[in-house]
Amino acid sequence: MQLTRDTITASALRILAEYGLADVSMRRVATSLGVAPGALYWHIENKQELISCLAAEIVRPVAADAAGEATAPEQLARALREAVLGIRDGAEVVLAAMSQPGARIRGELSTVFEEAVREVANEGAPASVLRSAAAGLVTMTLGAATVYQSGAQLAEATGERPVVGAEEATREHEEGVALLMAGLRAGGTAGKTGA
Repeated sequence: MQLTRDTITASALRILAEYGLADVSMRRVATSLGVAPGALYWHIENKQELISCLAAEIVRPVAADAAGEATAPEQLARALREAVLGIRDGAEVVLAAMSQPGARIRGELSTVFEEAVREVANEGAPASVLRSAAAGLVTMTLGAATVYQSGAQLAEATGERPVVGAEEATREHEEGVALLMAGLRAGGTAGKTGA
């Protein structure tokens, strides 16, 4: 097997799915590929870059769905939530990647969500409002998914019932997105002051 960014990312994704983010290390990925850890560094500089590669792979379906045709912001938020909940610690991985300086994934998600928001916003809505609405959708979706995913994993580990069940978490997210979008459609300038 030829060692590439894609094969390294695929191996890391398998480890993530089975064991979680805490077990995704360059050494563990190298072992799973049958190579020395140093061989990975020709393709991926460090764990932060590996996390960025994982995040890009996790959200790839969201950007692919949005490409080419207008997608409602609600639909994008739902797709992002499903993508990050589709793999163990997926929301945490995407948040970690977005928090890195110069994070490409942050820009990509912002662009996709801003385009969707622009389609439904009142004509003449300021660019700052569109950016804020897009950022709100992304961070609310990832934050809610992280809380749900962490609670579900804790419940699984302890045998307790999750604090928030899957249906309730989905409903809360959809209602939060609907509220944000209703505010945007109604004029979307709530955060502005006259000063």
